[in-house]
Amino acid sequence: MATLLDALNAAVNHHMAGHADAAADAYRRILAVEPAQPDTLHLSGVLRAQTGDPAAAVRWIARAVRVRPSTAAPWSHLGAALRAAEMPERAEPVLRRALALDPADADALEALGASLHALAHYPDARRWLERAARLRPSHAATLLNLGTVLRDQRRFAEAEACFDAVLARNPASADAHLARAVGRLVRGDLRAGWEGFEHRWHRFDTPPWDGRPPGSATILLHMDQGFGDAIQFVRYAPLVARIAADGGGRVILETHLLLYRLFNRCLGSSMQVLVRGEDPPPHDIQCPLMSLPRAFGTGLEDIPASMPYLAPAPDDVVRWRDRLADQDGTDGAGLRVGLVWAGNPHHRNDRNRSIPVTALCPLLAVPGVRFVSLQTGDAAAGLDRLSGAGVPNAMGRVRDFADTAAILANLDLLVTVDTAIAHLAGAMGLPCWLMLPHVPDWRWLLDRADSPWYPSLRLFRQARPGDWTTALGTAAAVLKAHAARAVRGMGH
Repeated sequence: MATLLDALNAAVNHHMAGHADAAADAYRRILAVEPAQPDTLHLSGVLRAQTGDPAAAVRWIARAVRVRPSTAAPWSHLGAALRAAEMPERAEPVLRRALALDPADADALEALGASLHALAHYPDARRWLERAARLRPSHAATLLNLGTVLRDQRRFAEAEACFDAVLARNPASADAHLARAVGRLVRGDLRAGWEGFEHRWHRFDTPPWDGRPPGSATILLHMDQGFGDAIQFVRYAPLVARIAADGGGRVILETHLLLYRLFNRCLGSSMQVLVRGEDPPPHDIQCPLMSLPRAFGTGLEDIPASMPYLAPAPDDVVRWRDRLADQDGTDGAGLRVGLVWAGNPHHRNDRNRSIPVTALCPLLAVPGVRFVSLQTGDAAAGLDRLSGAGVPNAMGRVRDFADTAAILANLDLLVTVDTAIAHLAGAMGLPCWLMLPHVPDWRWLLDRADSPWYPSLRLFRQARPGDWTTALGTAAAVLKAHAARAVRGMGH
């Protein structure tokens, strides 16, 4: 007669052989008999982590830890699952507990370093990852994580050495190519960066366009990343259309519904603009929008930055001018300044790029300014609680980016974190102050207050990780001077 141990051994054998469904079923049968069997709870969670469900993994392994809290491995796997579920704050103490039980657990060392990196604790992250790397010097994930931390600390030569070590063992590692590319791009070495950047995911099997005249072919340009990326790189679409037209070819631009009206108005005369569907339209060759800089051989000195390349419809601008005037509730005096302080909460770096609403107080205290919230999502309600509903939100009737563009056309200035609306303001050539975390996205480069991609942007950077107080204090002082000049100008 089979014992519970026999059943567990059979389940583990299925698990180790990669038979996930059979292993999950076997674990379920064991837990139906003994619901608190700790090894089964633990391994059920590990299986869920391995099959891409870190939230379920957290629930199962947490049960195992409660039943048997003195074993290191469940704590280590629980911390790794919390990290994978984008909960580094919860992962950190769990992983420290795992390492207290087993200081040589390289998986826990790596996961702790990666969690601290996500929390922008760069020196601590590096120390833990270096310990992991000493235990397993050629481990790809450890080297990638260590290289990424070193890159974000601007130790670029050491970071590249980590990425090169991964690529020496696995030349096809997309993660290593991309991590190395980001380090090159953020330093302004764009041409070298674009090459590595091609290792991101691609949608289609049709031949890629490489920048050469396509003859009579139809070129499909398409989104492969987010809204901001599409807005930034759609500037190249008219250049592609001119090259194609010279040889009798044509261009199709496939985009998201929320960008369609804006792109079609601004670009539809030179190409066909379509909303992305289940299947791509017929085409001969294709190019993701984010691959266009590589196709054109773009370097830092020759970024196409002729502004504006996007603009709202005049009728939309008038309609939103009237709506904003109704919201003002004042005599209309003073600068009208838009505010966006939070990005997509599901973005992996949102905890570092978004601003706590309470940190906006120095800006909101500047006299002579009519603030308008352009914040979307759950974060929008935070300003009402902070300011007593004194700042109207303009986004309630917005349908798409064409409407957002019309709102921007009625502002004197936009102050925003790194999200799609900054790209939209830049593409329209409108004044925009961009609040950046200490480690910025690659496209904003390092240590400069301007952007070669968008001449109308001014960049305010954190002096230290998490230090929004200094960045916003500086922005508030500059805004106060702008508002005072505007008042003096009205007096004349």
